[in-house]
Amino acid sequence: MQFPNFSSSSSDRRWSFERGAMWALLATLFLATIVVIPSSAIPFVSTKILILAIGAVLTLVLFVLARLTLGNLILPPLSLIGALWLVPLAYGLSTLFSGTPVSLAVFGHAFDSDTFGFMVLISLLGTFAALSIRRIEQYRTFLRAAGLLFGVILVVQIGVLVTGNFAPAMLNPGFSIVGSFSDLALVSGLGLVMMLVVLRFMNVSRATARALGLMGVFALFFLALANDAVTWVLIALISLGLFVEGVMRRTLTTAPETEVDALAFVEGAEGSYAFETLIDTGDSPRANDSGARIAAPLIVLVAALFFLIGGATVAGALGNAVHINNATVRPSWQSTIAVGKDTYHTDALFGSGPDTFGAQLLLYRNASANLTPFWDTDFLSGVGFIPTSFVTTGIIGVLAWLAFLGLFLFFGIRALIARETENSFVRAVAIATFVGMLFVMLELIFNVSGPILLALGLVLAGVFASTLRYFYPEKQRAVSFAQNPRIGFIIVFLLTIVLLASVAVAYVVVGRYMAQTAFLQAQNALASNDLSTAAAAAQQSILFAPTDDAYRLEAVIGIAAINQLVQHASTGSHIDTAKLQAILSQSIAAAQDATRANPDAYQNWIALGSVYNVVVPLNVSGAYSAATKAYQHAAALNPTSPLIPFSLAELAITNKSYKDAETYLTQTVSLKSDYTPAILELAQVEAQLGKASEALKAAEAAAYFIPNNPAILFQVGVLRLETNDVNGAIQALSQAVALNKEYANALYFLAVAYADNGDYSSALKEIDAVAALSSQNAVSVAPARAALAKNTNPFAAHTVGTPLPTTVPKK
Repeated sequence: MQFPNFSSSSSDRRWSFERGAMWALLATLFLATIVVIPSSAIPFVSTKILILAIGAVLTLVLFVLARLTLGNLILPPLSLIGALWLVPLAYGLSTLFSGTPVSLAVFGHAFDSDTFGFMVLISLLGTFAALSIRRIEQYRTFLRAAGLLFGVILVVQIGVLVTGNFAPAMLNPGFSIVGSFSDLALVSGLGLVMMLVVLRFMNVSRATARALGLMGVFALFFLALANDAVTWVLIALISLGLFVEGVMRRTLTTAPETEVDALAFVEGAEGSYAFETLIDTGDSPRANDSGARIAAPLIVLVAALFFLIGGATVAGALGNAVHINNATVRPSWQSTIAVGKDTYHTDALFGSGPDTFGAQLLLYRNASANLTPFWDTDFLSGVGFIPTSFVTTGIIGVLAWLAFLGLFLFFGIRALIARETENSFVRAVAIATFVGMLFVMLELIFNVSGPILLALGLVLAGVFASTLRYFYPEKQRAVSFAQNPRIGFIIVFLLTIVLLASVAVAYVVVGRYMAQTAFLQAQNALASNDLSTAAAAAQQSILFAPTDDAYRLEAVIGIAAINQLVQHASTGSHIDTAKLQAILSQSIAAAQDATRANPDAYQNWIALGSVYNVVVPLNVSGAYSAATKAYQHAAALNPTSPLIPFSLAELAITNKSYKDAETYLTQTVSLKSDYTPAILELAQVEAQLGKASEALKAAEAAAYFIPNNPAILFQVGVLRLETNDVNGAIQALSQAVALNKEYANALYFLAVAYADNGDYSSALKEIDAVAALSSQNAVSVAPARAALAKNTNPFAAHTVGTPLPTTVPKK
């Protein structure tokens, strides 16, 4: 097969640009996958996306320079190149017309995947793969690089697993260099299915076959640890297809064939292609005899069926043995579809906007989710990446994804079944990349993956699009700038503009990355209570990229600084009013900037309310009403969260607005009936309002959900005493004392209950227990002890009042 050759004066320097573009692309994928910087101040996933972005820019520069120096542009069939850009186009339209803040839609909070910028990035990588990997030699290099990358991932992960089990303090055995452990399982599945295709359709040496087989075993091991049903189903279907195809071909083959080493193709000097044949005589180091071709998919098929039918116990035992817990939690299909329906009622065409699924889920979430263990988890995506995209990009996004998948399926199946190519190696590459790309796309429907799998999927799509030039040679386009001056001028002009724009893009991306790095530094400094360092790092993050996350963090740092001032004043010194006012003003401004940068994030309004809340005890004018207004705005964005009305209740209690507090606490309990902090607060508030019976019901409800908490049992006992249920009080208080024998208040009120019941000897015993705890207690209870010793009730005129504040674990 002969292809146009425009390199009449192709120097080594010119060809080096073209080769450099391919190697830059491969190096980008390799480094982005394996690079890990072990520092809590370096964002893990964002570092990988930064490498992808910088690598894409470098590849773009080299590709443009190659085309400008060679004076031509060679394109594969354009249908699939265009298909690569359908989804980014949908994201772009959603960015423009959904009303989402542009910064959030382009970059997300931390280079998120469901954003316009990321979709453009991976489409660029796919396009470069289609344009820069086009020769037989380059396909061979691509497969070797892919095999090397897969091997490195597996070897490193085995090392992590071993190190993590022997030195868990040093390394978590579940750590994955590609992202989450689920991402590792998906990448293992991708590598496994491509390995099966290579073994089935390519002749490889026995050493290579053994290496691939060993990698397959490791991949099955990690797949077993993850034990994802969807991944097993896909692997089983692909293995079944390869096994059936191998059996049928073996059955239909009636004559021995000369085996051809497809990996031995070399490019001719003038663009023609020749290949070397290697006859399999029995002594030849070939591994791909007909039995071996069907053995690998059969083994994988059996393993997949085993784990699908009854491997959960084995997978669980295996995970426990190597100390890996791969529990992944995400919204269900039902909740994802429900959020999509509600979103389409108001934003059907362009969706809610890129990277806004989390906000939509909070807005439309069913309150029944509060009864699950993940009631306070803010999910950022739905059941799968593509369904999430359907919600955020609307009907435009749905059509784009369907067109993208439909075009690849149509051309892929048509090319691989109905079309022939003279080169069997190219056909094998096309099958491998098509199956790999299809595996990734199907996984994205049912799973949420990290950026690496998405990038690999688009690159595989690009390489597959590149192979179509061999199936449809008549559709390959070659434009010579010299032979077509007008078109050449336009192309050169556009390439030059793209080249210059890439520099600006690289600058922006690096700036965003530096902002995230400074943001993490600020978080770490705040966690260690180094407020000055935290404030400086937050300001630096804002200088690099003024995001709502950075502004909100600055407000939180200000709250911590105000609390420090108040605590310092409680030791006897006066509050530095000027400093307090300066910090308060700066914190309010930061929180307001956060709400302006992203008004649909309820967290920003919580931060604003918290700034005002912290100075309510200081009687700052207008603080209570401003905090209430901010919390109510947050509640409108997250209406089913019990935490927001609970915050409003605590704010009202601080302001001594007990009727308002009762209303908010009742709302909290109605949203989450087992939220014990709210139940206890409600008991205290109702006791303060003189509603002892209602307070007792609330306290007993809390004791039902946490039956062995002495503080709650103490509340129940005191309130029963208040409502004249002396025997009930004795029961509850006795349980509290049994759980905590040094609980002075419980011992004291148990003595009160015994005395009210006429059991003075038991009351005296409890008072002695109180006195034994400290000399100060002994002095305090001495009059009561003397009266009890004379069989007199010293508590006859007791009033219970408001129970003591109690802190209980959140449920």
